[in-house]
Amino acid sequence: MVAYRTMTTKNKIIIIGAGLIGISFALSLKNTELSIQILENHLPEIITQSHEHSRPISLSYGSMRILTTLGIWNELEKFTCPILSVHVSEKGKFGFTEFSASEQKVPALGYVVPFSRLQSALYHHAAQQNNTMFTSIDSIEKITCDANGAVITIYAASEKTDIDANLLVAADGTYSHCRDLLGIAHTEQNHDDVAHIYQLQLSDNHNHVAYERFTKFGVLAILPLYETTKAQLVWTITPVIAKKIAEWDEKTILQFLQDAFEGRLNIMAVKKISQFPLKTILAEKQIVQSAVLIGNAAHTIYPVAAQGFNLGLHDIAILSDVITDALKNKKNIGDLSVLKNYETRAVTHQKAIFCITNKLTPLFDMPLIGGLRGLGLLSMDVIKPMKNTLAKRTMGY
Repeated sequence: MVAYRTMTTKNKIIIIGAGLIGISFALSLKNTELSIQILENHLPEIITQSHEHSRPISLSYGSMRILTTLGIWNELEKFTCPILSVHVSEKGKFGFTEFSASEQKVPALGYVVPFSRLQSALYHHAAQQNNTMFTSIDSIEKITCDANGAVITIYAASEKTDIDANLLVAADGTYSHCRDLLGIAHTEQNHDDVAHIYQLQLSDNHNHVAYERFTKFGVLAILPLYETTKAQLVWTITPVIAKKIAEWDEKTILQFLQDAFEGRLNIMAVKKISQFPLKTILAEKQIVQSAVLIGNAAHTIYPVAAQGFNLGLHDIAILSDVITDALKNKKNIGDLSVLKNYETRAVTHQKAIFCITNKLTPLFDMPLIGGLRGLGLLSMDVIKPMKNTLAKRTMGY
């Protein structure tokens, strides 16, 4: 017969998922008296992951500020590449816009950091945190939530265990099992678009400039990397475009990229690294009594403006504030009124980001409004209030 037991602790938070968002949330509560337990079924991979060949991740200026508050930025900064300007344009059109750190009066618009460096720093800081423990599990079988808290039924080392908590935080990603167990429905938009990832070798210094270039063969987003003659390309490809370029070899792709940037970026060599499908998945609600979804479990968005992780960090900053206020006011941290306060505040920012990503994507895939696209970019560069508002939103303000 399988052993069965229950663990209970006052003011306990269970975080399911030891990814970037789950661990960041634990770090955001390091100065509280909460007991935090993180459940994960891939802990050894997190601990031993190599820093070699790690994919870069783009951080907004606002995310840098949050990571500074979490106490890990000093450790990360030496591995980062600051983005000093972003150039947005369309091939063959007159209009363009450019965002610069100096114009926004900040040291950088954002930063590019190796994923594994970020993951390692977060994990090791959380592991040293007195109020946090990691638990390796095999699976989660059941979640029950009511006004008394959450009960999570897990299997770990062939032992069935019930864990009680005041609040369950589901940070288990796009295909969240917790979301399903909580009975929260979600919507999915999948247009079969794919992101192709390439590493670029440049002949000149990238000068810390990022590019968003719209072409008839898809959107090209380029991030400068720590090595000043290297960059990463994220090429968004629709099914129609995929058919057009199906026979392209590496030499043809290199020629296309060289032509697309028309001397703005001198590309010497290109190497495909990976590809992944692009889709938008949104939970129909982000809270239930004693439980909350954060990060990709709540919203996986089409990454036009590289906002996925940055949006998740913004979520945890708000949730941490709400929980800290609840503790000060001696409220139950899992109470629905407390969580509704979080959801109201978080959704306001989320909707603004969804507006950017959802409207930019189709806008630049409509062949009949090509001239207006260029005019729109030119207008944005001329009309400073509009430009500054968009800049601040994507910077995480």
